[in-house]
Amino acid sequence: MILSLSRIIEAIPPQLRRALTLRFDRSPFDTVDKLAEFVQTRAAYVAQTSLYGYLKTRMGTRYRVMFEDDVYAQSINFAKWRIYASCLSDLAVFAAATARGTDRLTAQETADLARHCFDSAIESTFYEADDTELLTQVTNAFAERLIGVEWNGAGVGENAFHKSPHDLIKWAPVVDEFKKLDEEIVVNSTRFRWRDVREQLRKRIDAGAVCEEWRQRRQ
Repeated sequence: MILSLSRIIEAIPPQLRRALTLRFDRSPFDTVDKLAEFVQTRAAYVAQTSLYGYLKTRMGTRYRVMFEDDVYAQSINFAKWRIYASCLSDLAVFAAATARGTDRLTAQETADLARHCFDSAIESTFYEADDTELLTQVTNAFAERLIGVEWNGAGVGENAFHKSPHDLIKWAPVVDEFKKLDEEIVVNSTRFRWRDVREQLRKRIDAGAVCEEWRQRRQ
């Protein structure tokens, strides 16, 4: 029996499915919590559509059938959390840098804002992964990344988005032979998905209000 579309959707974590309903929200935001929610939902959206889109393209008509295979389903689950964490990492850095602009926050305040957005998303979603080792790995990796961020350039173009496109091809449960063939297309496809997210953030954020609230929280 071919797995139904509803069964496939059920395989996606609830927090990631929620991103689809928030994807078209265009309302402005002027608080730290709204910025953090934007990071969570858009990272989930890009991770979800990138991974499942790639698998569907590569598998073709066998796409739904593969979800009946328990071993392969576990591989998808393994990949989706790692890709989601990479998307969170990229977008949290970009969001904090965009809020900062050139001088609204110090480098440390900006790094702390990025960490807040990342941690908020992790706390809201990663309990579903039920993998404490992975949780430690992704949080430590993000902490290490923040040490080397050049905040003046992190909000420019694609500078912050160097992790998620390559981690999609790295973690997707596709044989290495196909990955080599697909890499350029898959990486460019993920990069393209981020374009609209960046544009949304720039248009919707009241950066001054977000930064002012963040400073007040830290006092």
